[in-house]
Amino acid sequence: MLLMEKVAMLTRQNETFALAMIIESKGSTPSHVGKMIVYHDGTIEGTVGGGLAEYYIIEDSVKAIQNGQSKIVEYKLNKHAKDGIQMNCGGTIRVFIEVYTSRPELVLAGAGHLAYALAKLADFLQYPYCIVDDRVGYCTKERFPNATNLFVNENIGEALREANPAEKSYVVIVTKDRDDIVLKTALQFPVAYIGMVASKRKVITIFEKLKNEGVTQEQLEQVHSPIGLEIGSETTEEIAISIIGEIIKVSGESKPVKVKQLNR
Repeated sequence: MLLMEKVAMLTRQNETFALAMIIESKGSTPSHVGKMIVYHDGTIEGTVGGGLAEYYIIEDSVKAIQNGQSKIVEYKLNKHAKDGIQMNCGGTIRVFIEVYTSRPELVLAGAGHLAYALAKLADFLQYPYCIVDDRVGYCTKERFPNATNLFVNENIGEALREANPAEKSYVVIVTKDRDDIVLKTALQFPVAYIGMVASKRKVITIFEKLKNEGVTQEQLEQVHSPIGLEIGSETTEEIAISIIGEIIKVSGESKPVKVKQLNR
């Protein structure tokens, strides 16, 4: 597989990685051209010439991934030069390190009007998403043509379990009812975010019910409810924007919130 084909595949798979490319080379260098995929653990595919220069490029690429920012770096391959690295080539290379960050993967629990609006926004933002519901007539490919998957079960908790949310998952609970079942199920997975549409009164009622069922206060404090940023939203579309805005805010933080797992 060609390196750029692998980049395209990793992008489709929503992986986080960096692509390091030599964009300028002067004088004597191990290589004048080269591309290299660098993963968060420092493993690589491809090469930019090998040797000590490549070691530094890998190191800077891992830092760029951690910071979530692309950058251009320059290396003087001359151990006698100021700020040079311990090489005898004598030349200089400039490398563009492009960071590809994974997008939030939405798990929309509920297939009603709000989920439909959220799906439209996810399509625009190119966020992958799946739909979870207990209604066959709502959770359809015709209604959500770009969903990565549809999970329908008359027991919506089971439908969410089938979706198997992971660490990149942002679970948005917009169900017509059974919010408590969906929330308790969602808390069993180490997801990045859980948000639930509910009034303040309803949140108190659900939280008290779940605490009586063994859910801890610490776990419930991870839940975003009422959901969304405070922007004075009223219409379905405005509420969807406030929810996506909150997800963008949370996903932009240095470390995603991870909900502790319950014993299943």
